Amino acid sequence: MEKTCGNGWCSATFEVTDDDLAFFEKFSLSAPELRSTPPPKRCPDCRQQRRLARRNERTYYKRQCDLCRKEIIGMYPSDAPFPVYCYACWWSDAWDPLSYGREVDALRPFPKQFHELQNFVPRIALFGKNNENCEYINHSVNSKDCYLCVDVADAQDTYYSKWVLSSRDCCDCYQLEKSELCYESQYSVTLSRSIYAFLCDNSSDLAFCYDCEGCHNCLLCAHLRHKRYCISNEQLTEEEYQRRMEEWDLGSYRTFQDSLKRYSQMLRQAFHRDEQILHSEDCSGDFIYHCKNVQSSFGVIESQDCAYCYDAGHMKDCQDAYEPAFNCELQYDSHGCNGGKRMLSCHICYDNDSLAYCDFCHNSTHLFGCIGLRHKRYCILNKQYTKEEYEQLVPKIIEKMQADGEWGEFFPVEMSPFAYSETVAQEYFPLTREDVLSRGWHWRDEVDELPKVEKIIPAERLPDSIDDIPDDILNWAIKCELTARPFRIIKQELAFYRKMRLPVPRLHPDERHRRRMAFTNHRKLWSRKCAKCGKEIQTTYSPDRPEIVYCEECYLKEVY
Repeated sequence: MEKTCGNGWCSATFEVTDDDLAFFEKFSLSAPELRSTPPPKRCPDCRQQRRLARRNERTYYKRQCDLCRKEIIGMYPSDAPFPVYCYACWWSDAWDPLSYGREVDALRPFPKQFHELQNFVPRIALFGKNNENCEYINHSVNSKDCYLCVDVADAQDTYYSKWVLSSRDCCDCYQLEKSELCYESQYSVTLSRSIYAFLCDNSSDLAFCYDCEGCHNCLLCAHLRHKRYCISNEQLTEEEYQRRMEEWDLGSYRTFQDSLKRYSQMLRQAFHRDEQILHSEDCSGDFIYHCKNVQSSFGVIESQDCAYCYDAGHMKDCQDAYEPAFNCELQYDSHGCNGGKRMLSCHICYDNDSLAYCDFCHNSTHLFGCIGLRHKRYCILNKQYTKEEYEQLVPKIIEKMQADGEWGEFFPVEMSPFAYSETVAQEYFPLTREDVLSRGWHWRDEVDELPKVEKIIPAERLPDSIDDIPDDILNWAIKCELTARPFRIIKQELAFYRKMRLPVPRLHPDERHRRRMAFTNHRKLWSRKCAKCGKEIQTTYSPDRPEIVYCEECYLKEVY
């Protein structure tokens, strides 16, 4: 069936397919908490925007932990309406989430009751689980000695990176897995000792390379397969390569910037695959690997029978999920629910089964409208019930939500604990302050707090070579050469630059992140023609963009 988006400011039409309807039938029968879940009222973009409006990854505040009073950094400002605890306090037994439990009022809208509870239950300053010496990473698990990262899992000694799995010694990277000693590299698996490598699986010792698979010791190359000792796609002997590389000092900021300009020129001349869908069957979207029947999805690995999913992996029978991973099944309209099964409209809930409208609950089953519970079952609004009481009350709540037109809908944006301007929604769906406020959402202007350092120096005053950077830089702040925002270098980071022979960055970490994310196209499929054979293709490169885009067949003929 074709529907029109239910958001008043959006008139997009979207299709609810037979496969979608089959999913909702299966989903509704899988758990009492999910009964009669209806198809969506809003288009995929508006559904995605609503989930992203509850995700703050990079706006941090200095504040106190409201339990131990230690100075911490967190996602929430000091004037947040709810208590905020540091990592150690939140996961401790020093407080009881059930003590905040309350009765359900059958006459009032359930989301309002949930929102009231939300403003009382303590929240963790930064989302994390099973991390060691990682006070300043967010949405991350099982990691050690990492700093200012998001979405890292089983990572170690990694800095300023996002979505890095089973990797170590990486800095300013995005979408890496099983990699080490990488800088400003993206979308690669088993990559090592590489700088500015993009789509370079099973490779090592690359610098400024694009779409090079199984390659080693290459500089400024594109579209190579199983090559070694190449510069600008020219095959060299090992001796020639080593001699020329000795003249190419990437530890010099001037040389590095010149290399970056040549890399950008190379990317403009390169051709691009219409969709990055590899080792997969019957899939649509982009950056999909080892999947089967995954539709209209982006950044998905090792999943089956899913649709409208983003930056996700290891899922089965899920729809409208953002950033779940690790053995997920039957999730709908969820955000960050790792290891979750039978989950409806839940937010950052790890290792659960049969939850609806829950926020940051862990290792639990059969919860409805709960916040911050761990190892619990049969609770509603953080109040404990018997199994029989729970099973009698949940259908009544659902009936009330159905009558109010709220059942099956994710949390409204106005209920987000963050200002829209602080969230990932602003990255993917940017709005002006006026637009945000006109929709009844929240906005917070960015305010940088000056670091307490000996001095702040302009980036252009840094020495050109990494060899000339003194240890004293750890006591300074650097003024970003583009945004003028001050930022600091940490000891481990400086050691990384010296080990990799890289110049100290002149740009603020947020600006570096913005530039990395600009490499990823908008998550929308367009129709255009293959630049080689003229065949109609679906791609994230819109028709008005200048890139050379090939269909799958023409692309493979070129690289093999």
